[in-house]
Amino acid sequence: MRLPKRLGVREVRIAFNTQNLSLALQKLHRYKPYIQQLKQLVITSKSLDTSEIKPTLMKIKDAMLKQLSVNDIDAVIAELEQGYSNGAHAINVLGQTSLLGDDNKFKDELSYIAQATDNETRTIRLQEVIGGLSEADKWPFMEALSSMAKVLVGLSGDVDESGVNELARQLLLSKGFDANTSTLAFRVLVSKLTTSSKVKHELLQTIFEGDATAERQLQQLLSSNVTSPVSDTPPVKPKSTKPLFSQVYAEFLALKITKDKLSEKMQKSYERMHIVWLALTEDKPIDTYTKQDIGLFIDRCFELPRMNISPYNKMSWKERLNVDVPDEHLQSPKSVEQYHKWLMGIFSYAKRDTIAYITTSPCYIKRNFKARIRGIFNDSELLRLLNSAKNENTPWKKWIIYLGIYTGARRGELVQLRKNDVKHDEATNRYYLLITDDHESQNLKTSNSKRIIPIHNALVDAGFIEYVEGCEDRVFAALNNVEVVTGWMPRHMASLNIAPTNELDHIRSFHSLRHTFITKCMSAPEVNINLLQQVVGHEISSFGITSNYTHKVTNIKNLIPIIDAFEV
Repeated sequence: MRLPKRLGVREVRIAFNTQNLSLALQKLHRYKPYIQQLKQLVITSKSLDTSEIKPTLMKIKDAMLKQLSVNDIDAVIAELEQGYSNGAHAINVLGQTSLLGDDNKFKDELSYIAQATDNETRTIRLQEVIGGLSEADKWPFMEALSSMAKVLVGLSGDVDESGVNELARQLLLSKGFDANTSTLAFRVLVSKLTTSSKVKHELLQTIFEGDATAERQLQQLLSSNVTSPVSDTPPVKPKSTKPLFSQVYAEFLALKITKDKLSEKMQKSYERMHIVWLALTEDKPIDTYTKQDIGLFIDRCFELPRMNISPYNKMSWKERLNVDVPDEHLQSPKSVEQYHKWLMGIFSYAKRDTIAYITTSPCYIKRNFKARIRGIFNDSELLRLLNSAKNENTPWKKWIIYLGIYTGARRGELVQLRKNDVKHDEATNRYYLLITDDHESQNLKTSNSKRIIPIHNALVDAGFIEYVEGCEDRVFAALNNVEVVTGWMPRHMASLNIAPTNELDHIRSFHSLRHTFITKCMSAPEVNINLLQQVVGHEISSFGITSNYTHKVTNIKNLIPIIDAFEV
């Protein structure tokens, strides 16, 4: 498949590693969803940064290989063992030629092959010899080769360790597995394959010696390996065989374009919605999506900015997803409803009786697509969040709640915090956060976002400083994506019986902690609004010409009263 040059990769090639047509077709069927993803990647690359495309490309490439687990090993070996008996009898029937007889004209060729020190060289030499034979000589040579195999079985005792390792690697590749030799599963496979090779060696000897009783016993042993379940292995839930969302969407889009004559304008609209879906949702089999998956996606869409106004129209999708959007710049509920209708169309296609990828659609969820306002938490709800955080065992879940409540910082600003961003001011003996984009992995919404936030005493009392001292570099090393916080918060709220909307039908999410902080600070007596704006990273309010002389304070003591005014 050819890819655009701007992606840095000229083409992608898929090797089936087989000359068996049936096996090649099976592999082609398995690769089909990934081929569809590659095609879709070409389409979306027009709207995404190249830096965002390359990791996706590598992810698709890696996904093409199945990852070997210990549970897969017995089935892989059992399938291999089924050919042992037939192979041994074939060698026995063919191998009637006397290797030392004068009439054996293949002595030199067989000697050349036998003198190889490893399986790889042996295979190369075998291919060389067969390639140089006439058609008339190939069958007699196979008889001579079988005779040599019988002799080698009689002479050899120990199993060749390097040979078993190579056999394991080739076996995995032929089955579509990633042949990573450093994994525990691969070492277990080699260990079991060594035992299997010893049984194979014994089986060959019994067949060559004509010992039918011993042969039957060994065959029964091999059969038991197939039928006997592994007693200490828990049952594994079967994986879905249905196509990925990306494959179904490609089919749906092709149908809409060819049959329904989808206009170019609507195609661009579909492309935009698909980009957002890819950014926010995991690509998985179409029948594994739940109502919760769809609901979470739609709720996240309510927090996206309008893309036809500045500065959002100049941002990349990564920046749009992380930006802090004021209420007046949010997408309209009508726009969000279009995402919902788009999804309903895709899942309705998957449900068609002629398609039958799914039996029920997960898109039937209750959402109010009218004007929505972000809400805040009341004190009772904040206390529930704090009490839960005190008893939380997962560090990032604990401290993201504490910081969200007591700093009013944006979720993206918190997730990218580094240990060096938590500092101490000697003059006031107070700790503070430096919200910055100095590190290459950090980015901020605007220049106003770069600021200092005094750390609330409640955070110090809860042990936040000790936690940071134990960090190596990033404060939240376990968080690589801000969307993890976005997805977790609604589930966490539900577990604490905190409704997603308040009594005024205002929506609540993690970002509502920031709204709550600002609202409570503004309600406190004698709070300097200008200083509050600096703490939360808003643009300093305009006071006519005097605003030219209003600058950010650099002394932390001026900002401490803002933080200390906040109480739960």
